[in-house]
Amino acid sequence: MRSTTHALAAADGGPMSAWEVLPAFLAGLVFFLIGLDAIKSSLKALASRSIRRRALAAVASAPRAVILGIVFGAVGQSATAVSFVVASLVSARLMTVQRALTVVAWANPGTALLAFLAAIDMNLATLWLIGTIGLAMRQRHIARATPLLAALLGAMLGLGLLLFGLTQLKAAAIPMQHVSWFTSISTALNASLLLGFVAGALLRLVIQSSSGIVVILIALCGDGFLGAEQALMIIHGTGFGIGLSVIFLAKGLRGEALRISYWQALINAVSGGVLAMWLLVAKFGAIPSLVALFDQLTLSVESDLAFGFLLQMLLCPVIGAMLVSRANAILTSIAPDVAEDRLATPHFLDERALDEPDVALELVTQEQLRVLEALPLLLDRARFDHGTKSGLDTTQVRRALDSLDSEIRGFLSDAIARPQTRESLATLLRASTRQQSIAELLSSVDHLSKEVATLSRDSSASILGGALIEACDVMLRTLHESFQSGDSVDVEILQSMTADRGDQMESIRKTAADADFGSPHEQATMLYAASLFERVVYLMHRLAT
Repeated sequence: MRSTTHALAAADGGPMSAWEVLPAFLAGLVFFLIGLDAIKSSLKALASRSIRRRALAAVASAPRAVILGIVFGAVGQSATAVSFVVASLVSARLMTVQRALTVVAWANPGTALLAFLAAIDMNLATLWLIGTIGLAMRQRHIARATPLLAALLGAMLGLGLLLFGLTQLKAAAIPMQHVSWFTSISTALNASLLLGFVAGALLRLVIQSSSGIVVILIALCGDGFLGAEQALMIIHGTGFGIGLSVIFLAKGLRGEALRISYWQALINAVSGGVLAMWLLVAKFGAIPSLVALFDQLTLSVESDLAFGFLLQMLLCPVIGAMLVSRANAILTSIAPDVAEDRLATPHFLDERALDEPDVALELVTQEQLRVLEALPLLLDRARFDHGTKSGLDTTQVRRALDSLDSEIRGFLSDAIARPQTRESLATLLRASTRQQSIAELLSSVDHLSKEVATLSRDSSASILGGALIEACDVMLRTLHESFQSGDSVDVEILQSMTADRGDQMESIRKTAADADFGSPHEQATMLYAASLFERVVYLMHRLAT
């Protein structure tokens, strides 16, 4: 079988031009990134409720957390993806924050495995991996397997694509060294260690994988494109690049997920910075450099880079252990906790209560009360009086309530699936039906608020829409109070407030349909808002009964 390197040779047997080399390099990079994304997606699937419960045993002690971190890092080749999984465990109160930081810190040494695999010709094994796993996932009975098996197969296929991409990158890197502009880059990098550090940070921001950058550097150094010290400085720069990635790419993260991402960035930046300073000081002869120490072991250049990367990754948990006592204070100051984050996190649900239906039902009731109490916040975007607004971002409030709703539903599903008496099962099913009504109410209130918010201020339509918002606010607060107290008088008041309002709604529709009411857009918006308000009233009445 021809090697990939030979396959990339020019058709006439001569050196490849830039226009031939660059597409091969980009194709390898795309395969690598697709594989990395597939692994990340599969790891995120491990954040499901059923698999999170199984993770309890895996993090029962600190040594187990260390092993889990190394294994996750080796398989996923992305400590960022690992941080997402452990953040979901922390949010579900299945893992403490400090234990999560331990897992993330030790995931970094696990990613160094790829650098050592780069020294091995795994082309044939990679093709077998892609072929067998890909065909297996095409089988219907396997594709519909358990979430755990599906996630593992997806991760294995992603790993195969990642390794295939790295094989192409290594093969394309060799002929690329003969291109003139690439030679200029080589000259510049070999002349300045600081430039190599900056290049490493920028490359990490683009490629999103430190281990992938190391594999490319191993291919380049093996053919003399870069010196070992310059390549090591690029590797150390990737530590700062992780911090840049968090700054630019973590805007959608909040709460524990954001803080754990910052932890990953912090320990990598310090680790890369320490080793970069070592190289710079060694340049003046004050101390021996890493390369000099590795030379005493008579290692190859490829091994120098692999061990240098491993040292940087091992330094991450060491730095993490030094900072762990102050980690919470540091991370909270960088990413302060906000009300929306607290709202999304269950305060009462506890997996240990699943075998006690009465206790489980009480915990669910407390979480449902939290949802009902927060529903008026969704009306803020459509309120006239700014003094009555909470100041929270209604979009984030909706996301937080959706997340909390998902946790409550999952908890109820798990409780219903346990062996139950007929009475307990009936009670849990009623709670599940109630949660479905609350979710529908949540959606309807949010849509009503959005529609009214689009109306022009001081128009007839906005005045009428504002009246609907205020009426909805009063009923929602009464719903929460009656649900909290359980008092029959409060329930009767709510039932009276949410009784049939057909005549009133018909009057509102006639007003909105009048030609003098406003523009066609305002008329249509007001008619839709009226139907949404009617839906909200119906759902509250159903909850009241």
